[in-house]
Amino acid sequence: MPGIFGCSNQNEKDLSAILAIEMGNCMKHENWYVVEHISEPCVLGAVELDFLHRGNSMIYDNGDTLVGVSRGNIYNKKELSSKFGIQSTPFHSNDTRFIVELYEKEGLDFAKHINGLFLAAIYDKEKDRMIIAKDRYGYYPMYYSLSPKCFIFASEVKAILKNDQITPRLNEAVIPEFFAFSFVLGDKTFFRDVKSLPPSCILIYDEAEDTMKIKRYWDFTRKDYDPAKPLGSYLKEFNNLMKKAVERRMLDRENVGIFLSGGLDSRVITAFASQTKSHVVTFTFGVKNCEEQKIASEVSERLGLENIFYEIPSNFISEFASEIVYRGDGLIRLRDCHFIAFLDEIRRKVKTVLLGTFGGDLSCRPEGRLSGKFVNLKNREEVINFLIGYYSSVVNGGVLPLNQHSKAFTEEFAHKVIDKARASFIDTFVEIEFDSTSDMGDYWEYRNREPNYIFRASQHINWYLETRHPFMDNDLVDFFAFRFPPELRRREVVGITFEDTFLQRALAQSFPSLSDIPWHGIPPDSSILGVIAVEGLRFIRKRCAKVLERLLKKKIVLTPLDFRGYDEWLRTGSKQYMLDLLLAEKTLRRPYFRREFVRKVINEHLDYKKNHDQLICDFINFELMNRIFFESAEA
Repeated sequence: MPGIFGCSNQNEKDLSAILAIEMGNCMKHENWYVVEHISEPCVLGAVELDFLHRGNSMIYDNGDTLVGVSRGNIYNKKELSSKFGIQSTPFHSNDTRFIVELYEKEGLDFAKHINGLFLAAIYDKEKDRMIIAKDRYGYYPMYYSLSPKCFIFASEVKAILKNDQITPRLNEAVIPEFFAFSFVLGDKTFFRDVKSLPPSCILIYDEAEDTMKIKRYWDFTRKDYDPAKPLGSYLKEFNNLMKKAVERRMLDRENVGIFLSGGLDSRVITAFASQTKSHVVTFTFGVKNCEEQKIASEVSERLGLENIFYEIPSNFISEFASEIVYRGDGLIRLRDCHFIAFLDEIRRKVKTVLLGTFGGDLSCRPEGRLSGKFVNLKNREEVINFLIGYYSSVVNGGVLPLNQHSKAFTEEFAHKVIDKARASFIDTFVEIEFDSTSDMGDYWEYRNREPNYIFRASQHINWYLETRHPFMDNDLVDFFAFRFPPELRRREVVGITFEDTFLQRALAQSFPSLSDIPWHGIPPDSSILGVIAVEGLRFIRKRCAKVLERLLKKKIVLTPLDFRGYDEWLRTGSKQYMLDLLLAEKTLRRPYFRREFVRKVINEHLDYKKNHDQLICDFINFELMNRIFFESAEA
């Protein structure tokens, strides 16, 4: 994917030059990517989309003391230029020069001032050190490895593997947590000798001492809000901040696309974007005639925008699975990449798209860590146990709950890893110092699930387009994370938690023409009784319809179509691919999953007895990762 890479303390100059070329080339997945690198006094390089390169160098060298490379966007350059006396250079690609000069002014504190999503690497020639910085929230992936006399880093693991001191070895301990929680916890990866740099962190590698340390420059803190402040004040503040966040990300773009779903996050962004001077077009993806298509079409029409709908093909999995696993180093789930079939076509229409990333998890949390059952827990141990069960349940994104691991894994492998997923989850709480359950839950989500799962899920879009994320504006995040009352994020009646409608109310205030459009099938009626009546009836109908569909093996579709048709894609266009891959002898003899368990999961899914689409897709992910990255190394 587009990103940055580098290496420090290579003893042989020729080796450095060869390594720089190999690292850049293995990240150049399209012939229209642009690659630049240097190999003296260290390896530094970048891979970028051609339209973001703009003919300017992505590497800045002041000639005397510093050389740097970066990727991403800075949205407060004007303010920082004035504050620190830096000459703003809007013409310079990727803001690298600005970042290097900010480092000269502020040292290791430079990153905490930046409002934007970015990666940056600076080689300080005078101090013989390499500095890697990641934005507050850790949106872009960054991996690193320290071997004897060599520190190497890159936006893709495969680039790090170009260092011949690193042999690809599968980190078996992370397998159960990937299947339990849908992502790898902490700073681990599937590769034993490669780690992921956490959010809000600066890594400093001292070349002379051959030592490395990681420093966190910013963190989430406890909420501090006024309990007497009325709802109207929060709505007004949010709308002002959202308007500025969207405008910041559209100021230098004449044409912008928006990925518009049936939810509220992207609808809010679309509404504010429609008021700017830029030309806006919305894109929606899914199964034909799904709810998403109908809702997005209605929203776009009322705002006077063009909406383009793409029907995801049923052979999407077989067509793109290997590409997704290879480019994403096995860490990006196949099941999150259904947009990929159309991204090259969209690139010919627009270059930059806005996404609603982080919006839902900041403004609301429908169940789990905001339910009354959760907020009334008494201590940290209860919180950990609750969240382990919540996040590993199939309903909430997990695919293989911990209590099923002994049945799924082979006896020998289960003996080695049976308790490691739970232990890894507990380890992620070591740095959490909060006392309240809601603060603990929020912090864990922001520091673990968001960067390691949610943000990674959209990385495949960055392979083709520039993505910008208004909900990840620092001012807006500060509003939700520190000043927004938890009670405005949920509604609970007789033990049932309903997703709050704060964003719906904000829309009604600023864009009343959109206030009567449902979202994900939920009516915009804010009354509890209204929601209960509608949701109760929908629940009964849906359960009855699902039973009939299962009996008829979906020859008749009775339930509302979900825009992600993975369950049917695995029974139709991608069925043979799935069978050939997962039932191959090479796959079944791997020492991780029981043969009979894999066959049982596939048969139950194909016979409509259970929907195992997530688990089957993760099986595909895992098998392809083994074949692509580890088989050649083992040979």
